[in-house]
Amino acid sequence: MTQVFFVLSMVAVVVLASIVHRHLPKVPLPIVLIVFGVCLALFPMFWDFSFDPSLFIFAVIAPLLYHESQTASRYWIGRGARNIISLAILLVAVTVVAVGALLHVLFPVIPLALAMTVCAIVTPTDASAVGALVPKNDEFKIPLIILQNESLFNDATGIVAFELSLAAFLTGEFSVEHAVGDFLLTFVGGLVLGVLLGFVIRGLMHLLMEFHDDTAFIMVVAELAIPFIVYFAGEELGVSGILAVVAAGLVQGAERADLGLSSSRMQLVRGNVWEIVEEVLSGIVFVLLGVSLPEVIQEIDSTYHNLVWVLVLAGVVLYAAKFVLRLVWSRYLVWMHTKSTHRWLDSLMMAFSGVSGTISLSLALMLPTQVNGQPFVYRPMLVFVATVVILISIILPVFALPRIVGSGEQEKTKADYREWTRRMIVEGIKAVRDDSEHPSEAGIVVSTLGEQLVEGKLRHPKRERRILLAANEAELAAVRVLHERGEISDKDLAQYTRFLEISIFSFDNSLWKNVLLRIRFGLHTSRHSEMTEGENMLYVSPVVAEQIYWRRAFDLRGQNICVPESVGYEAVMDVLDPRKWPDSKRELHAVKQFYSERHRRLALPEPRREIIYQMFLTAFHAEYEFFQGALTEGKIPPEIAGKLQERIVYDEMAYLRNYDTITDRVTPE
Repeated sequence: MTQVFFVLSMVAVVVLASIVHRHLPKVPLPIVLIVFGVCLALFPMFWDFSFDPSLFIFAVIAPLLYHESQTASRYWIGRGARNIISLAILLVAVTVVAVGALLHVLFPVIPLALAMTVCAIVTPTDASAVGALVPKNDEFKIPLIILQNESLFNDATGIVAFELSLAAFLTGEFSVEHAVGDFLLTFVGGLVLGVLLGFVIRGLMHLLMEFHDDTAFIMVVAELAIPFIVYFAGEELGVSGILAVVAAGLVQGAERADLGLSSSRMQLVRGNVWEIVEEVLSGIVFVLLGVSLPEVIQEIDSTYHNLVWVLVLAGVVLYAAKFVLRLVWSRYLVWMHTKSTHRWLDSLMMAFSGVSGTISLSLALMLPTQVNGQPFVYRPMLVFVATVVILISIILPVFALPRIVGSGEQEKTKADYREWTRRMIVEGIKAVRDDSEHPSEAGIVVSTLGEQLVEGKLRHPKRERRILLAANEAELAAVRVLHERGEISDKDLAQYTRFLEISIFSFDNSLWKNVLLRIRFGLHTSRHSEMTEGENMLYVSPVVAEQIYWRRAFDLRGQNICVPESVGYEAVMDVLDPRKWPDSKRELHAVKQFYSERHRRLALPEPRREIIYQMFLTAFHAEYEFFQGALTEGKIPPEIAGKLQERIVYDEMAYLRNYDTITDRVTPE
């Protein structure tokens, strides 16, 4: 039970950190996650926290890299093979040897072999972090692709370098021939095994599709299991399980591209599932780093006393030396595919994007706790230095990359997308709102589409109440004018006034009001009809029950509620003019929706579900035509048009999924 609670705590913290990051976008999500992890470490349950790093790579890193390789471009991997060799193999080797030697010379407290070990720990780059930190700019598209391809393959090189340098320290022996042989076996063997298993798995997936067993459940669950199977097979055969996972992911990526439009529902579900899995697993990695940090600092302080600041400086020097080497290497030993007018900026971007993340943390925590039966006293020191490098590599790009790449264009694109989305939805509303033949159905469709115009905005209760009271006063005044003209009787006025009191009472639909209204409507209906009908009133919402209750109440007195309600509705709509409430869009929409629904239920013809369905299709078609015309005329860039089209597709899917929920507003059961 403790382990289950531990995992749930991690997931909850990842979700909470993501929420905080959405409101503080300038603070990198990894930093927010690490801070929350440190906060978790304050609880007794996490004081003696420890986990198996090899299991961590198996359960977390393998599926993350599998998904990254699935979505990677095989075209650019093929074209950039020389860059992958240069950055993922040669640069890692040079960094481990050269920077490790420099670190040992400047900080003799760290043995040479362990200095190389900590360099090997921080050489792998994090593909997810690179994609999240680099602002989108087409001028830097090629460097970003090179970075993402590098991060898929340099993990294995870093792991091999880590194992060799650590073995050299523990045994006191190092053989270049043996190291090269081990590396080739691990690297090439992992790729070959991954490709073979990838094709086998691809064949099995095609068999499932041929026998029509490609349901979303079967295919997605099977695919989630693939990285674990491939990684386990690689490790058991003595090759790189990580590279085997990457190679299998590349093969499966080709299979996904071949699917085209077949198994479309499965592909959508798969994409959504992997998106969630990736965010959760990536988040857990940095939360674990935060949880581990206080204990590491405490161990260093108790073992080395005042050495913390020296180790901080060692981490800074290690990052700086690695950065300079990566900058020069990227400038002169990386092929950019196309001619660039800002070659040094490309290299500077690639240097800052050498983010140490999930693999680096895993390698740091894989350091042994004991050597020859004795505590490994260097472990806290190495973990702390690696942590300093990880933190610096995450924090600095946040400030540097927007200045190098430029983030203004990205913010402008977001603003343009929001504006074009608003205009597109308005076009959909215009296509159906003036349908005089089907006013009830049009009201439902317009109300549903209008929700999108104010989504993501919180309603201000006091402001909303003020609008509601203003509308209620206008309606009451209009009905009193009817009474003064003699168009309704005293009893009509009294009855309608009581109707308005309960109607406004049910507006916010709070729990206690909901219960009271259900009982009231149920008892009233039971007195004038069969008991079962009154009981049914207890199981529908007050908003729906109101239609039966008030129509029955007016009918019993020989009155027609439609007459005062229609006049009152016109007065309300006049008060709810958006020009009169410019700063209350969300609140105004909620109040207008309340009155529109009430007017539809009480004064308009009974809506038909098939007409509602047709009107939604009409609205979506109008949205399609709008963005398609704007794209043809060159008013919007293709990437925004693609997002708009995706939005319409998801809106259509949501409507079909929620068809019964939306059309339940038509009539009470």
